[in-house]
Amino acid sequence: MTVTAPAREETRPGPLSARYLSFVAAVGLSSIGDAAWTIALASTVVGVVGPATAGAVLALAGLPRIMTMLVGGAVVDRRGPARVMVGTDLGRCAVMLAAAAAVLVAGPSVPVLVAAAVGLTVLSAFFVPASGALRPLLLPERDLVRGNSLYLVGLRAGQAAGGPVGAWLVGLGGLAAVAVANAASFVVSALAVSRFREKPPARKDADGPRFATRVTEGFRHVVRHRELRRLLAVVGLAELASAGPVNIGLVLVADGIGAGVTGAGLLLTAFTAGATAAFVWGLVRPVGRRAGPVAVVSLVAQAAVLTVLGHVQDTLVAVACYGLLGLISAQLGVVLVSQIQRGAAAEVRGRVMSIMSLVVFAAPPLGNAAIGAAIQWLGLTTTMALHGALACLAAALYASARTLRGARLD
Repeated sequence: MTVTAPAREETRPGPLSARYLSFVAAVGLSSIGDAAWTIALASTVVGVVGPATAGAVLALAGLPRIMTMLVGGAVVDRRGPARVMVGTDLGRCAVMLAAAAAVLVAGPSVPVLVAAAVGLTVLSAFFVPASGALRPLLLPERDLVRGNSLYLVGLRAGQAAGGPVGAWLVGLGGLAAVAVANAASFVVSALAVSRFREKPPARKDADGPRFATRVTEGFRHVVRHRELRRLLAVVGLAELASAGPVNIGLVLVADGIGAGVTGAGLLLTAFTAGATAAFVWGLVRPVGRRAGPVAVVSLVAQAAVLTVLGHVQDTLVAVACYGLLGLISAQLGVVLVSQIQRGAAAEVRGRVMSIMSLVVFAAPPLGNAAIGAAIQWLGLTTTMALHGALACLAAALYASARTLRGARLD
């Protein structure tokens, strides 16, 4: 099994070093291109096949990412996270250039667009765990929370900017222009990540365990590691608690208070603003020695806000609740991810991050399906209370472990 050799702790620069800032800026730039492509793709597919079919097409295009996430983690541990990130960026660049050429030649047909979407989602299944495994190698442990916060600020800023950029590019040159711009952003990201050198993998891997065995080793590591096992369960419960209310629930809450589509947009903006504020605050005042108590308080607060949302009758109160929910969820996410990164052994960190990513990406479709059915059968108030109960269960699970209650990230 290949182990990526990190730089010695004292030689790693902090999150505000030029090297790490260039990494964050490059990833942020590629997320602008990604978000712009997503907006352009969705609007184009809706125009070609209509909104109902477009929703099903785009949902199915995202499934390959979930199906290949574990494969991505195993490749990361075998090849090294930086190499995998560079390779996936170049692969995504090639997909975008091919899509641009196909659109220019044959027009924006659904098969071409779906093929491009599937290609991007498959490659992102390699990029996501690679990124999670690389950050602990770039930063001293004491700066991991700040580094994760800065990374997420860049990612969210890129996603927020991608919408207007995508609309502008579509007006300028159509879908092909968006694809070319996205391809260029992936090249910049690949160049930035290629600056990080890793120890070449030992070539004895050819006689090592089979690929399926390496994937299994990641699960075995989590199962045997009591703290990691508990942390991943907490991540799953917290994501299930918030995924439905933040997606479909957001629209239903807005409808329930008579705010309509405009109100739903305000609630989403409030959630995003709250999350961004938490990431920025994590840069200024990382949790450090308070990691365990912060996680417990965040989960309890999440439960309280979700329960309150079932009783909201005023738009301003709903906006405040979603802003607070975004802040709490983001703070909790940074703490849990940082704990998982530090708790996973370096040689299996890519696979552990892929398992965590699988949990995170699987939560929205499950949460959306569950909240829709629950609201129809039980009503909004009871449904939100049940989601709050999930967050309480996560808090109890986390707090039941003495090592987690006293966890520090300094």
